[in-house]
Amino acid sequence: MTLSICNFLSKGWEVSILAPLAFIQKEYALPLYTVGILSTVFIVSQISISFFAGKIAHAIHSRNVILLSIAASAVSWLVLFLSGSVPVLYLAYAFAGISSGLFEPIGNSLVAKISNSKNRSTAIGNFAAFGDMGRIAVLASATALAGLLGANRASGVLFVSGLGALFLAGIFIPKAAGAGNGEAGEIPVHLRDLLKNRKFCFATAAGIADSFSSASLYIWIPFLLIAKGIALANTLYFTVIFFAGYMSGRLLLGRLADRHGAPQVLMASKLAMSALIVLLTLLSGRVEMVVLLFFLGVFTRGSSPVIRAMVADSIDERVSFHNAFSAYSSASRGSTALCRPVAGFLASCAGVGSVFYMAAAVSLCTLYPAAKYKNGSCPIPGAGQNREAVLSDGD
Repeated sequence: MTLSICNFLSKGWEVSILAPLAFIQKEYALPLYTVGILSTVFIVSQISISFFAGKIAHAIHSRNVILLSIAASAVSWLVLFLSGSVPVLYLAYAFAGISSGLFEPIGNSLVAKISNSKNRSTAIGNFAAFGDMGRIAVLASATALAGLLGANRASGVLFVSGLGALFLAGIFIPKAAGAGNGEAGEIPVHLRDLLKNRKFCFATAAGIADSFSSASLYIWIPFLLIAKGIALANTLYFTVIFFAGYMSGRLLLGRLADRHGAPQVLMASKLAMSALIVLLTLLSGRVEMVVLLFFLGVFTRGSSPVIRAMVADSIDERVSFHNAFSAYSSASRGSTALCRPVAGFLASCAGVGSVFYMAAAVSLCTLYPAAKYKNGSCPIPGAGQNREAVLSDGD
């Protein structure tokens, strides 16, 4: 439960530091391209630290990584609160990216490690659902505070919340969390070993396609709705419905994956996602849009815990989940980062509808690695070696 609460805050802080960009742009009279640069600083920091999160966890233990993530978030809010110049803003968004990049792979790794393989998808789905609740609750609070107090003062309040969370996490996360979760007894696994694991590669390929097609889709929904005649002020309500679908999907698809198999559920969800996207671009009625957006949310990101469970299931229990999830997180987030400029270019050249058609097409690309994962064997990095041989190989 402590990890889930931390995920609630982490995901809430992640979206909340990006939401005030509109307020910051207005307060500092910044050109719009600066908003894009600041968000790029965030995601580059996020991806970069994700790749090394597993090694950091093995060096200082997972408990300290969680605490370091919360501290980095608090520092980002403090820098925003004290900032009086534009260059300082880049530092704030770098710390925010570090915070998110540290927490997600280690948090998911810990949940996957401590859960039974028979209900792993459900456990990861519940964990992710807490993050979606945080997105909605913390974002709503942060946006209200920014409108009431201004971006700087709102950042001060969120800094206090970060300090409080750090204090409570220090109390409630056991000091033996690192050793208790088996870090000391795990076999470190290197990237070259993971690349030899075909099932891990197929799961990661599915995650790359899934992230490219779905992780940034919410950004373009308001533009599609505006093109259908819905006022900009009303698009927020539709986006909330979409995020409610996110949360429901994580809870539902995780349970279905444990019952019917993760690859099968993933393939079915991606087929449903593609069909729903086509319907969304063709229909214009408000009732239809509400229903379609909710179910699109279910199948768009409800599949992410299913893929994370596939990643965990591809790794032997003795091998480091931290290293595997760090590599997976870095790859999937890199795909998200690549998608955004591609989608922006498409929207500018061919209209916003083309972004959704691209998402539908790339979503179908998930079917191949999911099918290969389903039919493949599971080579275990280091399974044919003794522990000492594996540990001496690179470290």
